[in-house]
Amino acid sequence: MKTLQLAGLSLLMSFAVSAEVSDELLGRYYTAAQGDYSELDAVYKELKQAQEQDPSDAWTLFHYGAVEALKGDDAFLPWSKMRFTENGLARMDKALNMLDQQNWDQHFRGLPQALYMQASAAATFTSVPDFFNVSEQGLVLFSNVIDHAEFNAAPAQATSWVYWRAIKAAKQHNRDAQAEDWYQKLQQSGVNDQYSAKAETLMQQG
Repeated sequence: MKTLQLAGLSLLMSFAVSAEVSDELLGRYYTAAQGDYSELDAVYKELKQAQEQDPSDAWTLFHYGAVEALKGDDAFLPWSKMRFTENGLARMDKALNMLDQQNWDQHFRGLPQALYMQASAAATFTSVPDFFNVSEQGLVLFSNVIDHAEFNAAPAQATSWVYWRAIKAAKQHNRDAQAEDWYQKLQQSGVNDQYSAKAETLMQQG
């Protein structure tokens, strides 16, 4: 199974988040999401415990599901890969259906939590193998996020990773016209960073 890529995962910063999911725990999660699985089991257990303590918190459930999907990528046995990945994707989807006003009011990395979660889910759903049947949902999520007024009002530095992942997903799923549209919007934002450079490289590859 190809390595999952769950979002724009650089530049770890401190933000106010769920009381159960500390900045330190999120930092370790994002380290795992970038491919360093050395603490994956520990992070999984801590997020599972946090979710059990507050099952109604969408932010906690989302990251529990996300790390569970990473467990699927890391698992050795095929049935373990399937079980962890399917359960992780299902929890992430459930968390999106639990979004409330608090998730719109609280921000993470320059975006409302709700938009950040949707974009991260889109990145995950479009990176798992097609037989999980979530790729189309991921592309729809990208469209919804990119068209959202609060996304367009956010700093360009907070949105460039979303454009890059969306463009990458569109190209991978043969949606070249959609990729071009999103690339044009990224260019209009005027941002010049690592994600805009990656997007430009993708577009130049044809």
